[in-house]
Amino acid sequence: MNCFKALLLLLLCTSLPAVEPVKLTDDGRMKFTPVFVDGDTRLTFVDFENPKVFRLKSMDWKTREVKVVHEAAPAPEFDPAYSIDGNYFSFLRTTGGLQVSLVIRNRKSNEEVVIAPEPGFSGYRTPAIAPDSSQMLFSFANNFGQDIFRIDMKGEGRTALTGTKGINIWPSYSPDGKKIVFTSTRDGNYELYEMKPDGSEIKRLTDSPYQDIRGQYSPDGKQIAFVSHRDGNAEIYLCNADGTSVRRVTNHEERDDYPTWHPDGNHLVYVAERDGSHDLYLLPLKD
Repeated sequence: MNCFKALLLLLLCTSLPAVEPVKLTDDGRMKFTPVFVDGDTRLTFVDFENPKVFRLKSMDWKTREVKVVHEAAPAPEFDPAYSIDGNYFSFLRTTGGLQVSLVIRNRKSNEEVVIAPEPGFSGYRTPAIAPDSSQMLFSFANNFGQDIFRIDMKGEGRTALTGTKGINIWPSYSPDGKKIVFTSTRDGNYELYEMKPDGSEIKRLTDSPYQDIRGQYSPDGKQIAFVSHRDGNAEIYLCNADGTSVRRVTNHEERDDYPTWHPDGNHLVYVAERDGSHDLYLLPLKD
């Protein structure tokens, strides 16, 4: 009997989460791509106000007050990215149909560079700014596939970093700027890879028959948070920066997606689906 009780206690302990996530929003609307701004002063994210209208919103991290970033935005905007020093802000803006422009804004001078899409089906995706604010990455989709490119902060010097068939997307710099983690279908399904900032030394980090996507380095560069469908639905996982020691940090029958690291490295913010509603949550991580 004592052995049975001990086994039952063990099962209960391993099946219950050690920490409970904190709900940050409660409107239930679809959201994606949360990112911290100016340390942990604000959190910017994309909010679907209705199925056809999505806007950039910004949450005051202390008060949880949410405001629209661009009240007079001429078109839907999404995929926000900020430089660590706070000098640059990049995002995407729809231009009609399936075309998307890339906007790069100097937050000090308020000057903008707008890079229009090419003719036909094409568009920019998933911008990411280098830690030293000297350059940035984006993925570009057209009829032939999707590749990752690098440009400077004036929108010049466009250089392709990937050139394989399929989809290459969601680039993210390591904190020291020496590596880039990205998602690719080059080997058949979505997996995480790393490469140097010049596109060399590409190395596969994950190996799963299901999707591993949206990798983000931790503030100390030692871990990567990502989304995987390896256990049946979208959940958030961590692994070491070299792809080893994969462990799951969310566990729910509905979707957990779009993880971003809090600057303290001890928490993740993510989008969770609960009872059909979608809200932002803050997850404390175990040591």
